[in-house]
Amino acid sequence: MTEPVALKYRAFISYSHADTSAAKWLHRGLEGFPVDKELVGRETATGAIPKSLKPVFRDRDDFTAGHTLTEQTLAALDASAALIVICSPAAANSRYVNEEIRLFKSLHPERPVIPLIVAGKPGNAELECFPPSLKFKLDAEGQITEEPTGLLAADIREEGDGKNLALAKVVAGLLGVSSDDVFRRAERERRRKGRVRNGVIGVLAFLAVAATGSAVYAWQQLKTNEAFLNATLKTATEIVDTAVQQAERYGIPRAATGSLLAKAEALFDNMSLLGRPTPELRRQKAWMFIQFARNYALLGNIAKWQEHAEESYRLLTDLVAEAPEDLDYQRDLSVAQTELGDVLAIEGELPAAFKLYQDALGIEQRLAQSDPGEPVIQRDLSVGYHKVGYVLQAQGKLDEAIEAYRQDLAIATRLAESDQDNAQWQRDVAVSTDNIGDMLLALGKPNEALAAYQDANKAFQTLVDMDNRNTQWPSDLLISYAKVGKALQAQGKLDDALEAYRKGFAVAQRLAQSDPSNAAWQRDEAAGDDNIGDMLLAQGKPNEALAAYQDANKVFQALVAMDASNMRWARDLAISYEKIGNTLAAQGRLEGALALYRGCLDIRTYLVASDPSNTQWQDDLAVNHGKVAMVLALPGDATGALNEFHQRRAILAALKEQTPDSATLAGDLAWLDGEIAKLKPGSAPEQGTTQPEQAARESEHPAQ
Repeated sequence: MTEPVALKYRAFISYSHADTSAAKWLHRGLEGFPVDKELVGRETATGAIPKSLKPVFRDRDDFTAGHTLTEQTLAALDASAALIVICSPAAANSRYVNEEIRLFKSLHPERPVIPLIVAGKPGNAELECFPPSLKFKLDAEGQITEEPTGLLAADIREEGDGKNLALAKVVAGLLGVSSDDVFRRAERERRRKGRVRNGVIGVLAFLAVAATGSAVYAWQQLKTNEAFLNATLKTATEIVDTAVQQAERYGIPRAATGSLLAKAEALFDNMSLLGRPTPELRRQKAWMFIQFARNYALLGNIAKWQEHAEESYRLLTDLVAEAPEDLDYQRDLSVAQTELGDVLAIEGELPAAFKLYQDALGIEQRLAQSDPGEPVIQRDLSVGYHKVGYVLQAQGKLDEAIEAYRQDLAIATRLAESDQDNAQWQRDVAVSTDNIGDMLLALGKPNEALAAYQDANKAFQTLVDMDNRNTQWPSDLLISYAKVGKALQAQGKLDDALEAYRKGFAVAQRLAQSDPSNAAWQRDEAAGDDNIGDMLLAQGKPNEALAAYQDANKVFQALVAMDASNMRWARDLAISYEKIGNTLAAQGRLEGALALYRGCLDIRTYLVASDPSNTQWQDDLAVNHGKVAMVLALPGDATGALNEFHQRRAILAALKEQTPDSATLAGDLAWLDGEIAKLKPGSAPEQGTTQPEQAARESEHPAQ
């Protein structure tokens, strides 16, 4: 402990078990605290102010394998820049907390000790909240004296500072600035976030009022200006699109967005009834349905997405039948076919999706032949080949799929070369190259895949350099780095792969820090941590992997707490729990692994109940039951393991009925029946004979 070590933690939180909830609140508050950009880099008594207060060590939570409690505590204390003491009567009577304070003060007297009162009263015989080593000075030997120290403590209680000011005081102590400075800046950021969120909600709410007023006006105008209604519907639909995208970006609960979206849709539908069913009005309604379908897709509402895509497809099919020579109707129909194909592909109905994609591609090919110089039609054709390639890839027809992707790339390249200033077309080339890399990797050609990924990566980097204000480009770039890492990993170049993952994480981190209220970017940062964890685990570094997984898990928990109705975030959290559980199980920490697997099981049970038609979620749940069973089987809980295996079997059997030709499901069921037979009364399986599966079969993270 006398040798200097690198400061790994911004702070160490010392607390009594009775104050765990306060410790968790403080931990989340500190690691998520938005340090004002104007403060970053300023030199203070505690050093240069960082961009973030991560990581903060919360005792009894961050212990890793290979250390005893005392060793880990000593190491963390030594590697912490400050000590935060959660003060209460329980803490004042805790020998453990008292000793942590004494050790820290004796070994590092130059580092700050910051008290935070959560209960009790300083100096009161019965309600004392300061431990002795905090109240009194230490002598040269590190022992507690009777000389009091001057303490200025933050107080979380409403009768004290309140949570916001108390947190600001703690942050100020860590950064070496005034609490007033921190508090004013934090309040300014909080109000800014509030304005953004309220503004988005206000747009949606105003839309309902505006739509009502527009409908009345439209009724008056229809006698002389029928085009007015079409224009009103078009403009209002565009406003809805923008509002929904902003609501998703800033993490407004999807339930609220969906409710307002439904109200706006009902008003627009009433507006459309005001006009005669002319072809133009029916066409506008079809486009309105397409836009609403896309918005529901963004919100993860599959049923509504499909319902609106089907209605658009029906309207446009009728219009094309009535006027087959109208090329605008033809193109519109191809868009509706593609939209409906997208939702069917998501639901696993690949043959139906493929038929729609092929029909759309046929229209796009005819239109391109009739007007080969029209770039919009050429781009439609490029996208059409991409969609067909996607389904062929999902069906395992890899050679046909890569050919479709190459057709896509050829058209995208011609468009990009015809206008090198068109950033969207340059992006199309990069995305197409990326898709070909995916196929080459699936075909077992990692070297060629890596070359394609690296070409795409350079193109994405060029776009970022071209316009650093466009947030789409860095989002593409961070995903590209993940794919480069995946190809390098497939070649066994683990160090290079980890470097690529870390470059992607750095991009995600910059985005997340540039706008902490952007939920999508917070998720990207967490997904980057997840990728790094996967790589560290592959390198045989489970403790480092566990730390990365835990960092990601904190973000996923915060996102789910923000909006429990967001199924995508819920699935992210389940996968995160599973990965941490897998790591703990591999270390033999079965109790912790079991708790995480059960938490994961709760989430997946909820997901399946919310959408029983989602086969991916059912498969996730089945795998989860298997993991719980295997952990239970190791200590010899055969009854519990059998129950979990039977639940898994019931899910797999139901899935097998839906796809009777699935060899994968047949193999899983056969393996499972063997494991059940081993655990039945009368059999005597050796401990640890359960195969890691199947159980090692993890869901890939959906983000990257």
